[in-house]
Amino acid sequence: MTASSATRAQSAGRLLELIVMRLISEALHAVAVLGVADLLASGPESAEHLAAVTGSNEHSLRRVLRALVGIGVFAQDARGRFLLAPMGELLQRDVEGSLHSAAVFFGGEWGAKVDELFLRAVQTGESAGQMLSGGGSWIDWLQSDADLNRVFNSMMTAFSTLHFTGVLEVYDFSQYTRLVDVGGGHGRIISEILTMTPGLRGELFDLPHAFEGGLRTIEQAGLADRCEVTSGDFFVRVPDGADVYLLSRVIHDWNDEKAVAILKVVRAAVAAHGRLLLLETMLQPTVPPIYPLLADLNMLVRTGGCERTEAEYRSLFRAAGFELTQTIVTRAPTGTTVIEGRPC
Repeated sequence: MTASSATRAQSAGRLLELIVMRLISEALHAVAVLGVADLLASGPESAEHLAAVTGSNEHSLRRVLRALVGIGVFAQDARGRFLLAPMGELLQRDVEGSLHSAAVFFGGEWGAKVDELFLRAVQTGESAGQMLSGGGSWIDWLQSDADLNRVFNSMMTAFSTLHFTGVLEVYDFSQYTRLVDVGGGHGRIISEILTMTPGLRGELFDLPHAFEGGLRTIEQAGLADRCEVTSGDFFVRVPDGADVYLLSRVIHDWNDEKAVAILKVVRAAVAAHGRLLLLETMLQPTVPPIYPLLADLNMLVRTGGCERTEAEYRSLFRAAGFELTQTIVTRAPTGTTVIEGRPC
């Protein structure tokens, strides 16, 4: 075999792996739904035992687990029993930073409904959310199914933990007196900021469907005396007069026109000396890690939004009446960047 043919064979092998990679997502979905990681939390178990407890076919489940051992999600001991590897620990339902809900959301029937529309989304520029909601938005699609919406909100809370990693190390919130978290979901991020910044008061603002979850988070964090929980539509208005407005993983959900519309609403509310802060997975000018690129494709097909470069965020800010003042990359595994702006 010549060097060129060997390289071609290696390339073909790698490409074939990528072509069938969807099966990994489905395998993760299956073990998440079956609760395998929770069953392994107390120690190694055999495929026979796991199959019996989950009501699965032993031979089939063993093959799924074997594949996930191959990519480092699970491991096997000398007796062939399966156990949790570090990645597998994050498939447990209730551990810190759990991605169980993400594995459920992106695979199975819900994931298939979106993925089958990928080509059409590329051809038409219309998102799967628009198609599945009959011309509405991806939010309309989520809210059409109570179970889907519940899993999505759980996933967003988990993503908040990952996305917020390192933010408090690189950005000082103590310079502000009142923070509004716009589209803050169940309040995980604002709770962390307020807990670490005792002099700061806050307001968690999102659609009505997130109200109960947000209120519960704020109360459990002991912040009810420092943080209001309110509901509304950020395309219409946001709470007035705060000196810092935070939007975490909000703007990437929308195309440029709607992103500017949201930012203009914030511009009308922010104090004259205030600041706008976005926490987004910003695309870097050099070849970026794979996650930001995959996140951008996820936005393309699901929401119609996109991940953006610094220049693109600068343009959005300018169109909405803000000046982009600085960007700070954090150590978050999602590539989170703090993008700061001020009214102009």
